[in-house]
Amino acid sequence: MIKISSKRKSHKRKEHARKSFIYAALVFFAIVALIPLYYLSITAMKDLNEAATQATMVPHSFALWENIKFVFSHPDYKVVRMFLNTMFIFALKTIGTVVTCSLVAYGFAFFKFPGKNIIFFVLLSTMMIPGELLGIPIYEFMVNSGLKEVAYIPLWIAAWFATDVFVIFMFRQFFLTIPKALIEAARVDGYGEVAIFFKVVLPLNIPAITTVILLYFVGTYNDLYGPALYISDKSNWVMANSISIFENLFREGGSSSYLVPWNYVSVASLVSLIPVVLLFSFMQKKFLQSVAGVGIKG
Repeated sequence: MIKISSKRKSHKRKEHARKSFIYAALVFFAIVALIPLYYLSITAMKDLNEAATQATMVPHSFALWENIKFVFSHPDYKVVRMFLNTMFIFALKTIGTVVTCSLVAYGFAFFKFPGKNIIFFVLLSTMMIPGELLGIPIYEFMVNSGLKEVAYIPLWIAAWFATDVFVIFMFRQFFLTIPKALIEAARVDGYGEVAIFFKVVLPLNIPAITTVILLYFVGTYNDLYGPALYISDKSNWVMANSISIFENLFREGGSSSYLVPWNYVSVASLVSLIPVVLLFSFMQKKFLQSVAGVGIKG
């Protein structure tokens, strides 16, 4: 009895030490991850001189309200308009990607045809091609076709042709978790393939769709490369442009030496973070389910 009791105590001590180490590591990495957000927040509180010249971790001045007033009173900072422009692009990209990529994934998951595995392998191999490689030919096509600044077409049109291979792969993996007996039962009940897809398969993969929504929201929100190429009219600017407004505030001509008002840049950055934080807060449960690969096992 004494030996069993001592073994239990030893096991409990080891388990306690293991958990303590894990929690300490998690706290450490959480602090590391939060340091940039902390520095962004305190920079937003500094006045112009301190923010531009002193990289201190504790602000010596407090000008948060003045900075907020300046940012929102700037004539080019039309945050509501920029947010709506961003949401327009996001909606078209997300809907197009979910519909077309899920249809392709449905074919790979539930249909048999010659060379299916080879075609899927070739499709996956295209993920190694950098997107920037296609930037020049796509830009030339959009300019020559007159579509460069028409309804943001260059920023969302590709999504309607199932071009996101990662999303196709992810949907296919989720579809494979659905029992084939469920699909066969739907066919016996007289459902066509379109009805099976929209009424049976797609509703079971809400976590995967949620992941696509989150990834595309963040991707569209952070995309500055596309808007910089295709948007020149200030009325069509998106949220990614909101930060560059203040970053180049005191830039004169083509000068490479100029004062960057980091306090205004930080305020604009914090404002742009709000929708992302809110979206993830409301959808994190579905997102974590998709990451964990939750689904119906066949």
